[in-house]
Amino acid sequence: MKSRTPVIRSGLTLKGWVFDLYPVYGGMRLWLIDASGKKHGLFDSFSPWFYIGGPPARLRECCAFIAKLKLPLRIEKAEGIEFYSGQTIPVLQVTVFNPLHFAKVVQWVISLENKKGYKGGSLALYNCDLSLPQLYCFSKGVFPLAFCEIEAGPDGAIADIKIQDSIWDTDYTIPPLSILHLRMEGEHIRPDHTGTRALEVEIEGQCRTLEWGDDAAILEQFNHILRQYDPDLILSEWGDPYILPQLMRSAERMGLPLSLNREPHKKVQAKKERSYFSYGAIVHRSEARLLFGRWHIDRCNSFLVGQTDLEGLFEFSRLSKIPVQQMARTSTGTAITSMQMDLAFQDGILIPWRKREPEGFKSAGQLLLTDKGGLTYTPKLGLYESIGELDFASMYPSLMAKYNISPETINCACCPDNRVPEIGHHLCKKRRGLIPRFLEPFLEKRARYKVLKKTATDPAKRRIYDERQSALKWGLVTTFGYQGYKNARFGKIEAHETITAYAREKLLQAKEIAENEGFEMLHAIVDSLWLKRAGASEADYEILCERISRDCEIPIAFEGIYSWLLFPPSKSNPKIGVPNRYLGCFRSGKTKLRGIEVRRSDTAYFIKKAQQAFIDILSEAKDAQEYKARVPEVIIRFEDYRDQLRSGQVPFFELAIAKSLSKAPEAYQKASLSAIVAKELSGRGVRLVPGQTISYVITDMKAKLPSDRARAIGFIDGAWGYDVEKYESLLREAMEALLPNAR
Repeated sequence: MKSRTPVIRSGLTLKGWVFDLYPVYGGMRLWLIDASGKKHGLFDSFSPWFYIGGPPARLRECCAFIAKLKLPLRIEKAEGIEFYSGQTIPVLQVTVFNPLHFAKVVQWVISLENKKGYKGGSLALYNCDLSLPQLYCFSKGVFPLAFCEIEAGPDGAIADIKIQDSIWDTDYTIPPLSILHLRMEGEHIRPDHTGTRALEVEIEGQCRTLEWGDDAAILEQFNHILRQYDPDLILSEWGDPYILPQLMRSAERMGLPLSLNREPHKKVQAKKERSYFSYGAIVHRSEARLLFGRWHIDRCNSFLVGQTDLEGLFEFSRLSKIPVQQMARTSTGTAITSMQMDLAFQDGILIPWRKREPEGFKSAGQLLLTDKGGLTYTPKLGLYESIGELDFASMYPSLMAKYNISPETINCACCPDNRVPEIGHHLCKKRRGLIPRFLEPFLEKRARYKVLKKTATDPAKRRIYDERQSALKWGLVTTFGYQGYKNARFGKIEAHETITAYAREKLLQAKEIAENEGFEMLHAIVDSLWLKRAGASEADYEILCERISRDCEIPIAFEGIYSWLLFPPSKSNPKIGVPNRYLGCFRSGKTKLRGIEVRRSDTAYFIKKAQQAFIDILSEAKDAQEYKARVPEVIIRFEDYRDQLRSGQVPFFELAIAKSLSKAPEAYQKASLSAIVAKELSGRGVRLVPGQTISYVITDMKAKLPSDRARAIGFIDGAWGYDVEKYESLLREAMEALLPNAR
């Protein structure tokens, strides 16, 4: 059994990693894990504060209003820097001595701001909606997973913290974590979209199966495992929306304890689910179950873990100073904003409660000029060989850093002559922007990770570097996108327009340089070019990159030469291509696939598996001629997969198609497959909301009764078959996407 130490009983010096942070009465609980894996629960006194600005009469009223709360706090005059103007302004600083009262005081002030009938001017709140762990980390220089030395008193009270690493380190280590894996037995289907299945609990190589039905027995077994192993991390699949709520309901029904938290007397924190609109689609984020002193991470409810595994999550948590559990369930945009807020905090910039800078007025002509986005060409259809690909390295962030593009530097009053190409904006040359200052070390760190990944000889190290740099890539993409997001704290649409204007200019400039050197451009999209010149070597492409980088003033990288590259036609129009749909194989043997079935999340596993088998055959080709010579082998393999379908023996799970709901089940008017299955699940008592994903098998597309056309994967049984003709059609499409002149 592993020891557990909730509170230190004697004064000593500790070395280890900051594991968890959260507010308690009078301060912050900080959990430390040392090199032996021992856990230490510590306490650090902490009094958070926020600022209020506004007309003097309104501030006086606000002080009187706050006093009615009769809470221990202090109000005093202070100064801070206003973000857009860069000017120092007077504010009131409200310090709340007990962190647990902080949100109440802030909401009390907001209620005054929303009070109707007052004409004395508006209040401006600053630094008020930072989470308490963020505010603590910003002010103390601490961050999650930081290695540190702590002096603590006999009662566990922290006397001093010395941080011994940096968020910009690349070869940092993480604490030795004990991990308990929690999942439902059987196929990877959302548990509340299927029948009852057993619970699997795995730790230290031991896997136990717990059967639902006897609440007392399952709780006793689960609590025993928690006491025996005292895991640091509960890593679940569907733990947020199903497994933990089920266990908690069982404990409540039976009146029995459930030892999920390390912190005594703390309840598991529940965060509500939500659906929201993002980039043209409805996104659903499941409810969350967060623990105290122990982590719970749901692989199925974390974008970062899904894209970059745990290493990417840890990287972002350290950089953003957002505790690991919260970071797992928030967006990269929120994390990027936290990093920017940290920089602003250190500079004494007042962090506005919400965005206060509106978009500037534009005429219809100005909108047409500025709102163009990135430059995209239509690819030249066909199969090619010896094609070189050039990619601008993190183009948008590099442009922001290079040209000082930031909300507060756009259309300044002092530099009207520093014009942006094509559009009417201008940029400040006297004041370095917050966003470029944030981006410089961020870009440099990702570049170091990419070098480390290439030079690492240890596969485990190479994987870690790759996951970390991948996380940073998502952050860089978000940094650009947030400039155009209407509610971004440090965003401005004019900055977004400026970035894309420079991007269009750089791509056109690169195209012109390449063509002057005798290269033909087959395709270009935003920050990438595909070029061809007879007999061009890798050295020729590298020389071209050096010239483009020099003349365009941002780096462009040579990705490699393709042995073959295919731009397939659009499914709807065989005469045109799709900008982001292509496949190719570099001379190194590495394939690059975009927009085809194997890359789509709504493709059935069986179809993906088949298409990948076709690609594996074609990837052995050394040029276009060999590619065509291997097509008959692909067709033979296609016939093998078609025969499997016709045999009726393909497992339902391999045929499941995942689709995201755009609306509630009852709101669908037409009998689409998604609507049919959503209504089936709803009829079985499954609660569905927009943005949630459902999975189904096509049973009979031509059935007169809509409910016979598709069935939810979680409830289909042997009485049903699948629509061989429809799946064969999908299989054929997956093959034809790889064949030149297939349409």
